[in-house]
Amino acid sequence: MEDSGKGKATMEPGVADWRILFSVAADQTLTFFPPQIDNGKTFIAPSKEIYEEGEQYWRNAIVAQFVGKIPNFGAFQKMVNILWGESSEVDVRPAGTNLFIIQFPNSELRDRVLESGPWHIQNKPIIVSKWEPGLRLLEFNMAKLPIWVKLSNIHLELFSHKGISYIASALGNPLYMDRFTAGKQRLAIAKVCIEIYAKMEIPKTIDVLRKDGTVGQIYVEIP
Repeated sequence: MEDSGKGKATMEPGVADWRILFSVAADQTLTFFPPQIDNGKTFIAPSKEIYEEGEQYWRNAIVAQFVGKIPNFGAFQKMVNILWGESSEVDVRPAGTNLFIIQFPNSELRDRVLESGPWHIQNKPIIVSKWEPGLRLLEFNMAKLPIWVKLSNIHLELFSHKGISYIASALGNPLYMDRFTAGKQRLAIAKVCIEIYAKMEIPKTIDVLRKDGTVGQIYVEIP
């Protein structure tokens, strides 16, 4: 394996720099990084710092997708800022057909939006999910959907990360809980986001085998 060059490309004497023909802003200028060559095949190996820089930029973003018809983009962007903008503008960027990246000014506002669903914009349901590094295809599998549920009548000894994970697993794939549940600040209800099949019917109760061998019930509510 070898580099196809040892550093940035340098201009040879008498060779024009094509960049002088274009009037562009500084943030539009690109830099040459020598690719790698292995067995005649060219590939790139971005440094850890490049990945971390990109992750830092998108750290407060969510991925959003509508269920059904997509509203007008301008109206959607305006409504997002009315609902979620508060004191700072929220950036909405199309990333594909019926796919949007919504970037928040801070993690607190982002988490509040994620934890306060389900959401409807112009009477159309919208699915939101936290952006995660390594997301290769920005698309959701619409066969499965993330939804929030409220769980009540939980015994205190099960009010833990593992205990709530066990309970939520009876409904689907548990993803995360809201900050009040995680901090045990509200013990009457646990609010949990789970991934379920789109056509799945959510049961109203979950049977739990207690330590003493008796069976209790957890109540399930969809907000």
